Amino acid sequence: MRFATISSLCVLILISLVPSRAAQGWSCKPDTTVPVVTANGNQWNVQIASDAHHGAVVVWQDRRNGASDKLYVQRIAADGTMLWADGGIPIASTPGYQYYPQIIGDGAGGAFIAWQDNRDGVGYDIYLQHVSASGGMLLQPDGLPLCKAAGHQYYPKIVPSPGGEVIVVWQDRRTGNFDIYAQRVNALGDLLWTPNGMLVCNSEFDQIDPVTAPDGSGGAVIAWSDYRGASGFTDIYAQRLKWNGGAAWKLNGVPVSQSVNNQWNPQIITDGNAGAFVAWQDRRNSFYDLAYAQRVDSNGTKIWAENGLPLAPIEANQYYPRITSDGSGGAVAVWQDNRGGADYDIYSQRVNDAGQMLWSANGRAVSTATGHQYYPQVVHQAGSFVFAWQDRRGGTYDIFSQRIDLAGDIRWDLNGVAVTSSPNDQYIPQLAADGFEGALLAWADFQLGTGATDIFANRIGSNGLPAGGCFRTFNQDSLTKRGARIRRTASGMPNEGNVRDTIFGRGVFSQGMIVGVDRYDSAKRYGWIYYKKSYYVRRTLPQIGESRGFDRRFDKPFLGALKNPTRYRYNNSVVGELIALKLNIAASDVGITPSRFGDLKFMEESHPGDPFNGLSLREVARRTDSMLTYWRAYPGLDYNDVHNSLRRINHAFDGPVDTVSLRPLRITPVNTLFSLDFLVPNTDPPAEIPQYLSAENVPEEEYGFRLEQNYPNPFNPTTTIEFNLATPSAVTLRIYDLTGREVASLFDNAPLEDGFHAVDFDADNLSSGIYFYRIMAVPRNGAEKPLTLVRKMVLVK
Repeated sequence: MRFATISSLCVLILISLVPSRAAQGWSCKPDTTVPVVTANGNQWNVQIASDAHHGAVVVWQDRRNGASDKLYVQRIAADGTMLWADGGIPIASTPGYQYYPQIIGDGAGGAFIAWQDNRDGVGYDIYLQHVSASGGMLLQPDGLPLCKAAGHQYYPKIVPSPGGEVIVVWQDRRTGNFDIYAQRVNALGDLLWTPNGMLVCNSEFDQIDPVTAPDGSGGAVIAWSDYRGASGFTDIYAQRLKWNGGAAWKLNGVPVSQSVNNQWNPQIITDGNAGAFVAWQDRRNSFYDLAYAQRVDSNGTKIWAENGLPLAPIEANQYYPRITSDGSGGAVAVWQDNRGGADYDIYSQRVNDAGQMLWSANGRAVSTATGHQYYPQVVHQAGSFVFAWQDRRGGTYDIFSQRIDLAGDIRWDLNGVAVTSSPNDQYIPQLAADGFEGALLAWADFQLGTGATDIFANRIGSNGLPAGGCFRTFNQDSLTKRGARIRRTASGMPNEGNVRDTIFGRGVFSQGMIVGVDRYDSAKRYGWIYYKKSYYVRRTLPQIGESRGFDRRFDKPFLGALKNPTRYRYNNSVVGELIALKLNIAASDVGITPSRFGDLKFMEESHPGDPFNGLSLREVARRTDSMLTYWRAYPGLDYNDVHNSLRRINHAFDGPVDTVSLRPLRITPVNTLFSLDFLVPNTDPPAEIPQYLSAENVPEEEYGFRLEQNYPNPFNPTTTIEFNLATPSAVTLRIYDLTGREVASLFDNAPLEDGFHAVDFDADNLSSGIYFYRIMAVPRNGAEKPLTLVRKMVLVK
């Protein structure tokens, strides 16, 4: 994966002073999450933004050097490694407190960060920094001052503006009361509006807690809590600033809601048409807060009911609303809700642009688990929404997450999946979209037991698995092994051959394994391969020959079914890798290895034209079958590319065999999905897997002493002879002509283990005619008599 670089000499010098990064990586176990920082003192109030490369940039308040909070920043790669200095990079080295960081990604691996700062020792001011993808500070070394007016400036919020610009909004007390101000900054750090900020609202009494969203035209829509009614309660007001800082709506803003009692804690997102959706907590009924919402158009006109619509009009306290776009002109809100009694649960609602509630009148339950669920967050991407919250169902606070689609259907476990279940408490999660309908999360964490909080993180895939899940694969070479006699060995350890044999024993390929497309109606035009059982698969691997479609076999067209070929009769590296892929999918389906492997998607972002891009691994296998048999439909296809892609998949989770259990056979995974950059979770529901035989110990096929008919027969000039030994034996296998003269010796008193064996016979130096092959096996236990069998074969030239 490629990241943006900065050519500025001063930035390179700064980067060279940053210590080397610490390696970590995501874990697929929620009790093992990634430490972002574990310094002395408290690290808390973490904020997170996507880095546009499936990773994230996080910023937090940090007391490692005493009582004064400083801001630190870290970038986390898609695989969970820390890309910058161990423990993060300080934003500014100045004295004083640095509070309330806010962050947005810059779309190139870096981020813009705004905060309040009292380095001058008097009031708090507003500062901004742009951190590059490499961890360099691109504005002034200790941050760019946006406002150093008299009095305090608090609670900045930041949104992007076209051309690499940003708009920052804050609460400002330069005149005695709190007012709302804003500033627009370009990529070079130039302040584009009035020095110390453009006035948004200075109505009487206080205006506090501003939030903002881009208006899509270079400006911003801003909402806040407003005391101008002189009742002692707050209402919700909003204003739109145009690209030049001029007010687009009424002076000092338009009312969004002026109902009785408090309306507060506003949240805002754009409606995509220079207007906005605003959500807030509302106590108009005097007894409890409900979550309300309103849509304001580009002219500042309220579209819905005069003072907004309740998102779930039920008797309950509904706190901490958060809101995101639904990608279809509407919005999705989430909040904590105690309608069930004493405990708070997480509920959500989707509302369209006309104000219709789409997820039932009283909202959609995201989690109603026992214990409290607090501080929900939500992000939208593509066709679904990922939620996260702080959850006490287990006695201490953990972090849980849930994914819901546009229709309001839950896509993960009922009541959510654990993102972290580490010891002690984890608080107030923040999340950013990962680009694949999953999310990266960061939170304050007491798990180390020091009494102070650190910052930890995890990434959850769209499949609901931390780190996308852990998986296990087997490559061609390993699948050639003969299965160990687990019940007879001292160690009892299986190998990859046992995996292969168990898959067949469980009936996954009860009708045989087909490579290519079985088309008897087109047998005179196309070909395919058929493997009857595990033994024939084992002896055909590894296939390392020329990568190609089923166009020719040696000098003849490849037509019809080729049954149980050995490497000598057919050798094609695509075939070998496809066999391995089918076995890897099957091993996951029957529970030998972790489930859902076949549902993973192939996604090679550096090669957008790859024919496998966007396909699940099941679909990759089917597409490869088609490419082999219907080779005429793929002119110009480079089968070497097909081989390489399949090989990457089969080696993706390869490693030493370690068992979870022998009965049933289960193999320990070796690697996490997000350690790779070409496989991603599937956003579609998992495929339904057929029910196979019981997972209990699958009996091995038991055969006596057997000599199979050679295949093919008649043959020219090669054929394969197969036989089975009931016990380890010394084997002699010879070929005779009709006169009884020996013409070839394939084994001469060779010591062989019990089980199936195969040997290829090349009759290139013989003439056409009838021949006989005779096997004699002398059991090595000495307790049995020698065994002999004879069969006839025909050579036709």
